[in-house]
Amino acid sequence: MGHQAQRSKSFQKNTKIKKIENGKTDSGRVAYISVVNVISAIAVVIMHANVSFWLECKTPFWPASNVIESLFYFAVPVFYMLSGATLIDYRDRCTTKEYFIRRFKKAVIPFMVWCVVGWLWAYRKTLWAMLIGKPNTGLDWTFTGVLNGLLNTNYRDIYRFFIPLFCIYLIIPLFALVRKEKRVKVFTYIVGISLVINFVVPFILALLNRYAGITITWRYEIFVGFKYLYYVLIGYVLHNRELKLRYRLIIYAFAVAGLLTHIIGTYCETMASTAGYVESFYKGYYNLPCVLYSTGIFLFLKQVGSKIKSKKVIGLFSLLQGYTFPIYLIHRYFLDVFEEHLHFTGLNRASFEYVFFATIFSLLLSILTTILLRLIPGVRRIVP
Repeated sequence: MGHQAQRSKSFQKNTKIKKIENGKTDSGRVAYISVVNVISAIAVVIMHANVSFWLECKTPFWPASNVIESLFYFAVPVFYMLSGATLIDYRDRCTTKEYFIRRFKKAVIPFMVWCVVGWLWAYRKTLWAMLIGKPNTGLDWTFTGVLNGLLNTNYRDIYRFFIPLFCIYLIIPLFALVRKEKRVKVFTYIVGISLVINFVVPFILALLNRYAGITITWRYEIFVGFKYLYYVLIGYVLHNRELKLRYRLIIYAFAVAGLLTHIIGTYCETMASTAGYVESFYKGYYNLPCVLYSTGIFLFLKQVGSKIKSKKVIGLFSLLQGYTFPIYLIHRYFLDVFEEHLHFTGLNRASFEYVFFATIFSLLLSILTTILLRLIPGVRRIVP
């Protein structure tokens, strides 16, 4: 019996080594997952460092800022796609109960704690004034006000993407009930019909209404592939299906079309507007340009990441992947500090230099903060 157990362990070890040599991590996921995670995390920080896009749309730098915004707009949708790629097969690794416990510990607890941190940060100046005896100048202390602010992430707006993520977690066990050998076909079908009915048709009709004055009402949706669920399912399909070159090229062509539509459409609409702020008709994570572009980016990063053979490079991305979630949680606080003390740097907020240094500043300090917090027992749970 002991001899058999030893052989079993040896077999598992050799299998694990083989997976690593074939470009897979020790958890059985292909190495590109780490690449996609890291690049998406950096993209999030770059977008938020590119603050002049929303605040200074009439400056000479704004056209470049618009390109930066559009190029890195894939980050959040790709994170949703990663959830589909890595979680729908959770039954291969754990029970549904264990799945929910892990999701609660890894995402829900940090979300709740950092929402409170966001509340304290949003009112830090008011709280400090009250501590030194000055009157309350707008802090809502009521239970309803605080709860509403926390649940709707009013105090730290970037946390609003957690709510769809939690919905994804809740719905994934239903998708996991589809027989594994049928999942790719079933999900491909759902992706196809939802792409047409939920995204293509509404976008075309919106264009006709906006530019030709043709109003056609469309009230039909495929809810099983609606909005963020599309990203979950397409993530799973692209993760588990190797597409031929001609199909990849078609997806890339549509991705480029989506990106150019996003860039040019946003530029033209904003420049033509007299309102003084960004016109966002072509923007939106559930708008067709973003859907096409994000799908193409995910596929492209998968193809590139899967070809990485260097163990050192794979190890580096695996190491950095361990900081991607904390980076998302923390980086905006450092960006706030960087922007508030801009006069010390001499940088112009509407410039490439600002975007570059603000990104590096917040990334490095977010990683350093994560390392320090993880040294504290108990506290490390909020930066998993």
